[in-house]
Amino acid sequence: MVHERFPLAQLPTPLEFAERLTAAWGGPQIWVKRDDLTGFGLSGNKVRKLEYHIAAAKAAGATTLITCGAVQSNHCRATALVAAKVGMKCVLLVRSRDGGPPERVEGNHLLQRLAGAEIRFITPEQWKHRHELMQAVVAEFAAAGELGWTMPAGASDRLGVAAFDAAVAELAQQIDGPAIIWHASSSAGTTAGLALGVARHELDVEVIGSSVGESTAELTGSVNTLLAEAGPLGASARFEIVDDYVGLGYGKTTDDELRVQIEATRLTGLIWDPTYTGKALFGLKQAIAGGRFDKADTVVFWHTGGGFAAFAHDFPL
Repeated sequence: MVHERFPLAQLPTPLEFAERLTAAWGGPQIWVKRDDLTGFGLSGNKVRKLEYHIAAAKAAGATTLITCGAVQSNHCRATALVAAKVGMKCVLLVRSRDGGPPERVEGNHLLQRLAGAEIRFITPEQWKHRHELMQAVVAEFAAAGELGWTMPAGASDRLGVAAFDAAVAELAQQIDGPAIIWHASSSAGTTAGLALGVARHELDVEVIGSSVGESTAELTGSVNTLLAEAGPLGASARFEIVDDYVGLGYGKTTDDELRVQIEATRLTGLIWDPTYTGKALFGLKQAIAGGRFDKADTVVFWHTGGGFAAFAHDFPL
């Protein structure tokens, strides 16, 4: 099925060889797919997904974007800024530790506020019922004559999958020969889209999602659920989820993880998101040290953006 796209991202994003990182880590040839360059405020992989959601929302006549995520959610930040760009209202259901606002307004949460989004904080227990809560917001706005458009966390649904299915066509023009895509995986849409695109283009590419919180079984199930919606092609898509590097869990970092991010910044000049790309980068270094890859392998680290979250962490400098 062909989905319409509302252009938001600066595409195609570059594929850059991380020469100094490759030499320092002594493993495979490491390339970085720079989705951190899809824009400035509208940076990261979520913008690719939002292009398809905005097109569908506008076609439906929606006036309000409704979605959910954590306090430092890249998706919520991007949604808030997109809403401001296209002139729509935005309601964010934001999960916090106690259902209240954070002590400091910083990082992605600062940008959500700057963009004028209406932020409603929910508890971890309420998060379990986030879909029902978003539908309640839709009903609330409908009573006022507004049409709400809901998106799951990370915009990980059939539209989000379609966005990364299309992204693989972009990568196919940038690589030559077999490769491994290593990326941060959480809400399943990016992984499912990458796997679907690799299958569609019959590429000799392995898709590995480094979980940032969920177990391999849980995240694999979520990816397979999304792929099932793609029919026979989805059934042929192949991917792997590893959960060896989740550390303390989603949104929680260790000094060892942060030190790897500092090292990688000093070897590449790139900024990493401690919750997503930073944790996946830590995982990649550990996998290299564990002998998973040969020196002749080509690893494409898909940089899904999120650098603003670095401003909400205390690095061991």
